[in-house]
Amino acid sequence: MTTLLPWLESLQNLDKWIASRFACYASTILEHCSHPVVCFEGSVFFERLSEHRGLIEPSCCCVVNTDNAATVAMPFLLSALNTPIAKVIADTNVDFSGCHGPIDVQRSAVMCLKGVFTSENNLNDLTFDAGKTVLEFLHDRCGRRRFEHFSEFRSLSLPRSVVNDFEDCQLIEAETIALIQMILAVQLGGEDLDEKTYRCLQWLLCSVSLISGDSLKPGQDVPEIEMSIAGLIERSSFIARSSASPIVKVSNPPRWQLKCVAANIASLTMASLLEMKEDPSIFNFQSARARCMEMLQKDNNEVYGISLHSFPVLHLEELVTTACIASAATSNNSELPSVQVSGLRFLITVLKAFVEELDASTNDGTSVLEQYSSQIISAVRHALNAESLLEESVASSGFHRLFAAGCDALFVMINGGFVSEPVVIRRLLQPLLLRSEDVPFTAFGGKDEKLLMKSNHVTDDSRSFPLFRLSKLCFAARVSMMIEVGDMNQSAVSVINGELEKEEVGRAIHSAAAAMDGFLLSKAHKKQSGGELPSTGLTFANLSDVDELIVDELVENWPVLATSSVVSIVKAINDAPEERSEQRESMELWLSKLLPIILIGLREALSEFKPGQSKSSASEAAALFICALRLLVGNSTSMELCSDELGNIISMVTDSVLFQLLGLSDSDSGGTHPLILPQSVFEDCTILMQQACGFIEDLCKNHSDTDVTDLALLSHSVMKPLVALQEKQIKLHTNYSIILSSCIRSSVILLRHQKEGDRMQLEKALVQLSLSTLKDMSDHPSELSNELKEPCLSLLRSCSSDTSLQAGDWGEIATYSVSNELWDAWAIVCASLPPGIGIKSSIIALKEALGDLANTSRHAGAIVALRVALHSAGTEDPSLVCFVLHHVGFEVLQLLRAYSLRLAPTQGFDENRVNVCAEAVKVNMIAFQYLSTTPGEEGTSASFLLALFQVLVGSVSFNGLPGNLLDTRSNGADENIGRMCAQVFVHVVRSNPLVFKSTISAMAAESRTILENAVRADMSGYAAPKREKKKLSLKGFR
Repeated sequence: MTTLLPWLESLQNLDKWIASRFACYASTILEHCSHPVVCFEGSVFFERLSEHRGLIEPSCCCVVNTDNAATVAMPFLLSALNTPIAKVIADTNVDFSGCHGPIDVQRSAVMCLKGVFTSENNLNDLTFDAGKTVLEFLHDRCGRRRFEHFSEFRSLSLPRSVVNDFEDCQLIEAETIALIQMILAVQLGGEDLDEKTYRCLQWLLCSVSLISGDSLKPGQDVPEIEMSIAGLIERSSFIARSSASPIVKVSNPPRWQLKCVAANIASLTMASLLEMKEDPSIFNFQSARARCMEMLQKDNNEVYGISLHSFPVLHLEELVTTACIASAATSNNSELPSVQVSGLRFLITVLKAFVEELDASTNDGTSVLEQYSSQIISAVRHALNAESLLEESVASSGFHRLFAAGCDALFVMINGGFVSEPVVIRRLLQPLLLRSEDVPFTAFGGKDEKLLMKSNHVTDDSRSFPLFRLSKLCFAARVSMMIEVGDMNQSAVSVINGELEKEEVGRAIHSAAAAMDGFLLSKAHKKQSGGELPSTGLTFANLSDVDELIVDELVENWPVLATSSVVSIVKAINDAPEERSEQRESMELWLSKLLPIILIGLREALSEFKPGQSKSSASEAAALFICALRLLVGNSTSMELCSDELGNIISMVTDSVLFQLLGLSDSDSGGTHPLILPQSVFEDCTILMQQACGFIEDLCKNHSDTDVTDLALLSHSVMKPLVALQEKQIKLHTNYSIILSSCIRSSVILLRHQKEGDRMQLEKALVQLSLSTLKDMSDHPSELSNELKEPCLSLLRSCSSDTSLQAGDWGEIATYSVSNELWDAWAIVCASLPPGIGIKSSIIALKEALGDLANTSRHAGAIVALRVALHSAGTEDPSLVCFVLHHVGFEVLQLLRAYSLRLAPTQGFDENRVNVCAEAVKVNMIAFQYLSTTPGEEGTSASFLLALFQVLVGSVSFNGLPGNLLDTRSNGADENIGRMCAQVFVHVVRSNPLVFKSTISAMAAESRTILENAVRADMSGYAAPKREKKKLSLKGFR
């Protein structure tokens, strides 16, 4: 039947159920025959049948279900992997050499399951149960693998067949682990978010139970669990323990191989959950509880499964505790580095998932992991001390991998802000610091062996020992670049910089050498240089002298090693004396060797970068390379790029990053509004966007000094997004704020470099852009306003301070600003232009804005802008105050009276009430100052104060004073406004008492009394008047 399978397709026209009958025959035969040869052939048959799944058809005529090959084959395959059950008295026919059967049958079943899970889809209902059976089989088989150093002690009395059987068990163990990884990939590869979350949680909790050996006790029944959130959590844990119980029944505590596999499963499921961060209920405690309540409240939703389940964050304590225990796993007081590495990888995924989640129970901004900090730090410190553990244990590459995993965990902790205390950081960094003898300064091309990675003492594992030093170099490089491009706690930055400054130059040289070797190895891996790995390098005399782990580390980390070495070398060159020295020339030579690989790496990273499609490693590498180029271009080193090369880089960065994220690249469709990518895409590319924008800004700033860059090319990179924004080709969106604000800042710089003939047109266009952008921002979130408002105002300030436009043009701009309520822009225009031009040209529009009592939304901005403009322009031209008061003085007093007496309460009125009153009072005080210091204005000053005092007295009467000194408050009164009015009275009486006296003499008696009481209250500090206690006189009782 196996032989005929490829030819059955030609017979389907005659009999379409022939393959289904074959499957039924095979299932029936295997059910009643356990001969090893028959079982082996059965595995081969089902494996071939899964490859021709188009042949099999559902048949109701067969005894067994033949919907697909997996359905038919799974009972047989899983029974072949069943572990034997121990008996008190063994049968005489039992063959103990194979226990349950020949190992070839089990290997064939494993291989057949691989084929089935590779070819068949929609196996989620079978996958988890199959995975449990495979894990149980693995747990049984891993107890029979040979001792690690068994061959060294094998005696002649041990048969060769037993040794071969040990080796076969080790082989099937590796194949079974590969099968488990395939099953997990099938289970976690679904697209439905709810189903994928449930499957991940199912595997995660089961693996946690396997690591800890937490299983059900014999005879333990399903408890009655209430339908609540706590009950849902308890039910999830119970199901996980019941799933783990058959697996650990072979041996509990579980064997270390099972713990290692379970920890790997846990880390894979957590990594899969991290890809679903758009669902807040996975990692956020409050969202998870709300989602559980929603599930519990649904009708007919009582069966635990996809529609009713717990969430990982609700099991956080169990996850952290298990990961920390596995990270320090031992057996009979002996270290288990394989389990510890897997446990640490699991802990790293837990840190990445929850380090940014805040603890809702404290509301003080602390992380939800803060309560487990002692456990986590202890587990990571144990890994960082692996170099000392190696001296106490049997030599193994596991300790090197453990140290590398500890470096990764510490980096995640620092990057996420989990550890920020200087003392803790300093202690954790001590095992990672390199000594001077580890990284001596070496000139490029030297004949010595100072750059070679080799063990510094006698060891049984010399090929893996250099991983210690390489891991330290990679950690220092990653942390230094994180500080260079990211935003970290300053106290942590100072501590880290203080520690990393030790031997920084030597470390930079060795990082550069490792980066060059990693670059050549990565090129060979990509088969761009014939596919042959280089036999020698700067850091190894022969490639066979280093372990594959070191090669992988070099290939993965060469971008960060190269860029960090550039940062350190440029810093050392800038700090060095100006005169030439041998060390300075050597460092510049290293830079010249690093520059080509950085340029090649940047091109490759940008070619691989596809927003929302490429891996995050391409974005991170591109950001690092651009950061290094910014340092090389902007610092006083001897490295200079030719104009053509630099132009190509500018084109690559703008086209591949900025234009592609904005939807302006040539490959995008030419629609009116390009499709806005999801927020998560821009969050992943934040550092790349910042570095790309900073690169263009740096080139614009340095253009006048170097003249290497093409001004037209820079203008194209800066102006194209701005033109698209003004022409509404792209929307004003929060995702674009980093790029657009950078382009606006760069345009300010480019405006200064323009020739006189081209400046006027560019200036007019930029002014229109800034005003239109400020106007459009009123309809967008505050985050966007905070990002773009200041660059737009800075652009407007730069244009108005050194302008080529006529005064009439700026008058129209001022009028437009007032008409559209762009008060910050109006204040800048009025302050930058010659005194009076901006205010006089827009005074009519300003009068309308201040006098429109029905539209209170205009008042706050208008009165603030008027005060700012008067304060700046009035000092140069005092007569401007007279002009303003002549036109809008009545409106300012009217505004003060309306807001102080709450005459026009509308939505948002009370929020701006105190602010508007304060600004109106300041404007009136500017007017009073002008009238007091201008000769011949004494009569006008008294008349002005009389009108002002009448308004202020009414305000004091309405709002009262602090301390309830005037018991005349009304509904809606605000004593702050009353105190403000009293301060005005006191200021006038102290600065000009004669005018004050003449003014109050013209006031009504009642108003004068309120004014005098307000002055006394303010001068006394609003203290209640003291009343002398009456003394009791005994003389009156005579």
